[in-house]
Amino acid sequence: MSRLRATIRRLRRDERGVVAPAVAVLGVPLLLSAGLALDVALYYSGNRELRIATEAAALAASMRPDDARSLAETYLQHNGYDPSVIRNVEIGYYCANDDRKAADNAGSRFFLPGALPADCAGSAVRPNAVRVTTSKGSRQFLTGVLGDMSPIPELAATASAARIDEAGISATSGLLDVSTMGVGGLLHAVNGVLGGLLGISLNLSSSQIEALLGGNVDAGLFFDELAERSGFTGTYGDLVKGTYDLRDIVAAAAEAAGPGDTRNALNAFNSFVPGGHRVPLRGLFKVGVWRNMKVGEADVAPALRAGLNAYQLISYAVQDDPAALDLSQVIAAVSPPPLLTGSQVTIAAAASGPVNRPRFSFGPAGETEVGTSMLRLKVQVTLLNLPLNIARANVPVIIDIQSADGSIDRIDCAPGVDQQTNTTVRVVGHSALVSAYIGDMPGWAMDKPLLPIKASDITKTEIVHAGIPIKLPLLTQLVDVTIKGRAIAEPVLGGEPQGNTLVFGPGTIGGPTRAGIPQSVLNGARVGNTVQGLVNSLTGPGGLEINCLLGLCSLVQPLLDSQLIPAVTQPVTGIVTAVVDPLLTNVLVALGIQLGHGTFWVGGVRCGVPVLI
Repeated sequence: MSRLRATIRRLRRDERGVVAPAVAVLGVPLLLSAGLALDVALYYSGNRELRIATEAAALAASMRPDDARSLAETYLQHNGYDPSVIRNVEIGYYCANDDRKAADNAGSRFFLPGALPADCAGSAVRPNAVRVTTSKGSRQFLTGVLGDMSPIPELAATASAARIDEAGISATSGLLDVSTMGVGGLLHAVNGVLGGLLGISLNLSSSQIEALLGGNVDAGLFFDELAERSGFTGTYGDLVKGTYDLRDIVAAAAEAAGPGDTRNALNAFNSFVPGGHRVPLRGLFKVGVWRNMKVGEADVAPALRAGLNAYQLISYAVQDDPAALDLSQVIAAVSPPPLLTGSQVTIAAAASGPVNRPRFSFGPAGETEVGTSMLRLKVQVTLLNLPLNIARANVPVIIDIQSADGSIDRIDCAPGVDQQTNTTVRVVGHSALVSAYIGDMPGWAMDKPLLPIKASDITKTEIVHAGIPIKLPLLTQLVDVTIKGRAIAEPVLGGEPQGNTLVFGPGTIGGPTRAGIPQSVLNGARVGNTVQGLVNSLTGPGGLEINCLLGLCSLVQPLLDSQLIPAVTQPVTGIVTAVVDPLLTNVLVALGIQLGHGTFWVGGVRCGVPVLI
């Protein structure tokens, strides 16, 4: 009996043969689990591979959005995918650096045309982004037998990519250089005009002025340095809306110019600048896709490396004052005009540029514009010692120089890494309209921002009010005569209405600290022709209104025709050579203004690398 019990205990502990029944019971579930795990692994692996391929296809397609589908299909086919995996290729816009807009767009920086925000930092004009959507069936082993009931979904991927080519451009109304003005004229103009506007005695040397004219300031580093000096921590877009001390602006420019003559010249200029001169930068710059980037990222790719001409920068900063400029003292300090004998001249000027066309602008083709300031001159000429013992005649002349403008039409990026040398930038430029008036202008005409003046806004002004003696048979009669006048010279447009295409190509594009070669759109207007048109208008029908007390004009008509009217109209013609020509040649050029011209620079270019967005 004891032996039987021992055998039973031994058999109870013996587990041999137990696995076979367990496998028989659990084999089917184990096989199903292994098959499902394999299919799931294949799904995740296939999805990752499809996503990588889709992203690469989107990057390829963003090189030429107009040909996006063909580029995406070609890329996928070369990488082992049938082009039929593409479900959709959408062309749209990339709004850079704007988290708020992306949040409103389901978190995506890709915007379809119908959803494009009003203020898109990237390209709001030309499509520059592509969204590619793909899908295909996943490889399946076990779950494939279930057909439509399979729990494994299709592989799917969506990728968006963009490429932005950018350039930096600037504009002025004329080209100031030593070859046109001579060393003496250049020194006189720059030191006299800029010093006069600052209320100081400026004494830059000719070599320092030429270093400013021929040197660039790295735009991004200038903004970063100005932000650091002023304690600003926001975005570039907000930075250029601020107001800063002129000394900080010039010091920041000097730091951003790099070692050399341009930095030394800026520091020399800054040694003359008085403290407390505040400069509003609003409207001077348009920073494009930088506007939502935090300051301090000028060296972070893909920041545009472009330059600002050093002389333009300080000249516009000096001029950027909310008040009208009284140029009378500045004119006298620079080049006293050969005034007409017995005349007095006062000159006031007001300038303003439209904020949508700043002086310096950075961005893609189709949305990057620059413009010169609109300039309005009021030249008040008082003529003394006229014939017939007339004490004086007052002739107010108004000259309106509208802003010239230019825009980047195309950026043709060359292959290779030497973009500055080989890339071509096409700029469409317009020169300015010039109008001239004699008469009384509205009270708001010199207020900033300058509003357009129409011919209907100019009213007749009293030029002469005098008593003219007429000898009658028995006595000498004083005839009270009033002459009022109004004259309009229609605008003259220089260049073609559709604009002139300026090609900045190899060797003419500047860089962060290297000035490029400018090009100009000239104005066909001539000051003499414009003001002679005033004379013709003044002496033509409706130009002069002559009133005599008690209707005695018939008694003095011969004197009016032979002496008084020429005494008023001839000096107007003289204004052309005595006042207006020297004013525009010797003074306004130093302010970056020449009659109706538009001069443009390309200060840098960046050919974008496609990026996922």
